[in-house]
Amino acid sequence: MQKTLLTKLSIIIGLCIVFSIGLTMISDIIYERQYYAESVIKEITEQHVNPQEVINPFIAIPTTVTPACQSNASDTPNIKGKCEPSYSKIETIFATQTQAVQNLKVNTDTYKRGIYSATSYDGQLTFDQSYTFVESLEKLDQIGTTIDDDTDKTQLAKTITHWNKAKLIIPVSDLRGVATLPTVTINQKSIAANYPQIPMIENLTYVEVDIPKDIPKDIPKGILEQLINPTSQHNKDSFIITGSVDADLDKSEVNSQLSNPKDNQALNIVIDLPLAGISNITTVPTGQNFTLSMHSDWQTPNFIGKALPNTKSITAKGFDASWQNQYLTVANNQYLSQCLSTPNHQCTVISESTLNTDSHSYNPDSFEASRGLTTDSAAVVGSNQSVLLNSFGVSFASSNDVYLQTERAMKYALLLILVSFGTFFLFEVLKSSRIHPIQYLLVSCALFVFYVLLLPLAEQIAFWQAYMVAASACVGLIGWYSYYVFGGFKRAVIFTATLAGLYAAFFGILSTEDLNLLLGAIFCFVILACVMVMTRKLDWYKVT
Repeated sequence: MQKTLLTKLSIIIGLCIVFSIGLTMISDIIYERQYYAESVIKEITEQHVNPQEVINPFIAIPTTVTPACQSNASDTPNIKGKCEPSYSKIETIFATQTQAVQNLKVNTDTYKRGIYSATSYDGQLTFDQSYTFVESLEKLDQIGTTIDDDTDKTQLAKTITHWNKAKLIIPVSDLRGVATLPTVTINQKSIAANYPQIPMIENLTYVEVDIPKDIPKDIPKGILEQLINPTSQHNKDSFIITGSVDADLDKSEVNSQLSNPKDNQALNIVIDLPLAGISNITTVPTGQNFTLSMHSDWQTPNFIGKALPNTKSITAKGFDASWQNQYLTVANNQYLSQCLSTPNHQCTVISESTLNTDSHSYNPDSFEASRGLTTDSAAVVGSNQSVLLNSFGVSFASSNDVYLQTERAMKYALLLILVSFGTFFLFEVLKSSRIHPIQYLLVSCALFVFYVLLLPLAEQIAFWQAYMVAASACVGLIGWYSYYVFGGFKRAVIFTATLAGLYAAFFGILSTEDLNLLLGAIFCFVILACVMVMTRKLDWYKVT
């Protein structure tokens, strides 16, 4: 008797092992199809546009620095000290206040390759900025000095700031997504944007706008004349010199005019940027007070980046979200300004959205090193730094990720076949039915076909529809077959209802992403309890 029972159990265990091997093959197919879908999306991004990362616009000013010559007290007057070569860098002026608004329309039907499609978006980005140059001029006017410890002599470095070449920089990670050049209004005056002919900032894609000489009203009049007049009789090659006291720009006069409250007017800049992209969009906040508001018709947003939105509202018509994070903004100011002020442009700003597809190789250690960038040419000449700025935004995740949902459904496949075989076995021992191992094998094949049907159906229609069709087909087939296996309508109905309940319960577990583990554990406990209750009076020694 016991030998027959062990033989039957061994056959069931063997069928479960074969079933598991088949599930492994299905898993390989899922990964293969998922990889192919990702390859198609990557091909679409290469032909169209990448995910976008937009840096809050800022003003960049090219600067030339001539380091001070090093000398010692023992040097003779006829011997020149050691002089470092001049180098160029970029000074940055960030907005004191920015209101950024992004209005995006998302579409999954624009770019398709067969059954695969990429989630694309297009819309309008608006930046409403205010600039005050007072603090920036104070910073640029600070005198850089080096002290010789032996002689206590002060050495002055000469810095030439080319104000006539100042540009408003509007960085976008992939300019293919900017179908038309943005509309820029500076103090209610329209200024044409253009692509840089000779990029001021290397390894950064952007459009630029020339800052008109008559626009910055907040610069004191006396200083403004010096900034916009390159033919000054005292200084014909530069507009402002820091690091030494120039005759035209006496330091006490600068500080006096900068502290005049009536000259502290704001420079207002409004930028309307049309933008298109794929999959996700992130924004890098800079300046002093940065707020971002986003509106879209997408119902299933996935918020990504270094900060979640402060407020969000998700409805059937789309979502609204807003961000404001002062810490990330201040940190980006430091990283970006230090990176751009690196001598001879030996620092790269890396876009996180295209990090995996970009040709640049990013080294995390280099990013950590970029936090300590210095303007000392001797310390950085010959080095290559890189910086990855803090960003936040939205990934337009598909609400019907068939590969992820199919993979999750397969996690319960072994439990499904165990319960099905267990029900067969209980009917056999409790109702004295005789079920042949071949019949077990045919039922397991029918259960296996469910997953074979689920994946290709889910690639064509919604996942819940594919699940319903595949489950109905398998339950109907097994229910019809069980009528002949059990030799009675009542037992076939009980088994069919049990199997249909299993599929329904598993779909309910899959639909609750946050509670699926808890519900799965409770379901296993309930199944075990039912088996124990049904077999509590069974004498297993008498089972044949």
